[in-house]
Amino acid sequence: MPNIMYHFVGRDENLNGISLERFRAQLDFLQKTYSREEIVVTFDHGTIDHLENVAPELERRDMNGIFFILTMVPEEHRVPSIDKQRYLEASFRVDLAKMLCADLHIPYNPDEAAAYLPEFSFYSIEERYLRYLRDKIVPGEVYDDFVGKYFRKAFGDEKDFASANYLSWEHIVQLHKRGHIIGSHSHYHYGDKNDFSRSLALIEEKIKDKPLYVSYPNGIKRISDEDLESLGVRKAYISTENGAGPYRVERIDCNRARLGVGGSLSL
Repeated sequence: MPNIMYHFVGRDENLNGISLERFRAQLDFLQKTYSREEIVVTFDHGTIDHLENVAPELERRDMNGIFFILTMVPEEHRVPSIDKQRYLEASFRVDLAKMLCADLHIPYNPDEAAAYLPEFSFYSIEERYLRYLRDKIVPGEVYDDFVGKYFRKAFGDEKDFASANYLSWEHIVQLHKRGHIIGSHSHYHYGDKNDFSRSLALIEEKIKDKPLYVSYPNGIKRISDEDLESLGVRKAYISTENGAGPYRVERIDCNRARLGVGGSLSL
C-alpha cells in the first residue's frame, strides 16, 4: 500500500514540485492499481495550491487527502526558512550555493558534496552542495539570515507573501469540513515534543477536532514514540524508505517522482 508525499502541486515547476498534469496522471495510476481504502496521499507545509489545485482534484475522485500544516505560517504569518530556500532556488537555481559562499567568504567547492545525500539522486551537484553547507558548515542562524535577506529582496514583505501563498486558518477549517484530514508538520519545522505539542493544540483549537497524524520535518524524527503517544498521535509519517511501525510510516516522495512508469510505482 503506497503512502504518497507531495509539496507543491501545479505551481512553478522550478520549485521542485509537480505539475497538475502529472499529479492527475499519478492519481489515475493509483486509482487503477489500488482500492480507494489503500491509497494515502499526503501534502506537507500547507501551501495555497493544496486548496486551489489538490482538493478539487481529490474531491472529483471521491478521495481525501491528509494535509500536514506547518502552523507557524497561518498563526504568525511567517515563511519557514526551508521554503524561503525553495523559492530562492526557483529564482536563482544553481547559483544559490555560490551566492552563499560569496556572502560568507567561503571558498566555492561543490565537489565537496558529491557524496552527500546519496538517497536524493535527483539533486544536482549545486543543490547538493547548498544542502551540505546548510547542514554541515554554516551555523543555522547564519543560514537563516542569509535566506531571509535574499528572500526579502526577491519577494518583498514576508507577511504579504505568506497570506498570498499559504493556507489561512479559514482555508484549513474549510478543508476539514470538506472531509479532508488535517495533521501537523510541527510549528517551527523542527519537530521535537514542544514543537509538535504547540502545533497540535493550535490545530485542535481551530478545527474543533483532535488531529491524529503528524509528519516529521525534513524526514528527521526528533520526538520519542512515548511522547507521540502522550500527545494522542495515531500515526507519524516520515519522508524516507525503511519505515517501521505507526510512528515511522514511510512515504514515497512524488515531488519529483515518476509514478506508474512501466506499470509500477517508482521514483
